[in-house]
Amino acid sequence: MNFSNTAAKYQDRLKWDSRFVVKDRQEVIDYLKRQNIEPFKHVIDFQVKYSGIELTLPGKPGTTFYAHLFSQNDIKSDAEIDHVKINGRSYFFCGDHETAQFWFVLSETGEICTYNNQDESINPLFSSFQKFIETYAQQHRQRQNKLYEHPPYYKLKNSTALQELVSTSPEYTPANDQYNQWYTANDIVIYQGTWFQAPTAFIHMYGKREADCEKFVQSLKAKGIIE
Repeated sequence: MNFSNTAAKYQDRLKWDSRFVVKDRQEVIDYLKRQNIEPFKHVIDFQVKYSGIELTLPGKPGTTFYAHLFSQNDIKSDAEIDHVKINGRSYFFCGDHETAQFWFVLSETGEICTYNNQDESINPLFSSFQKFIETYAQQHRQRQNKLYEHPPYYKLKNSTALQELVSTSPEYTPANDQYNQWYTANDIVIYQGTWFQAPTAFIHMYGKREADCEKFVQSLKAKGIIE
């Protein structure tokens, strides 16, 4: 799947940490095999396509995500691969967030998740790292369009009612998956995402004016859609 034009342009401005950039697929495959780990396609793809990239938003350094799977030194020294296995599925530690203190892991099937080492639970956030990038690109687009970003993140209480509300609204499908949805309704851009700490949904929004967002929030609360 190709990136949207929005995401392709967004990536052009990003920085890379060269220590984690390894583009040779066979080198990554051999490294995994030396550790007796199956060379999962999605793990190899993440390493050669995304490891080392720094996702960020202008003026919001606290949102930066540093993607890193294996470093060049890891592979050269045959360092032990940091991963966990839960319910028969392998998860690989794949990066750090500037301010969100969670373990971020890549599943063998390509999902980006948070990992709770206290109860050994996994919380999927994005169906792929491509969707992760598309989401950052969409957030960046709202800033470029000079939309007001309404600061709060609201708990989604009634997903069915929200779907009915936005049923005829445009969707931004390149960033959408089973964990994330972007809509436009009443001149408000709505982002429905998944909390880092739990498999439940939140709502975040952008609008032309603060008053427009406040009015829309009140209407959603009145309908019992958010709290």
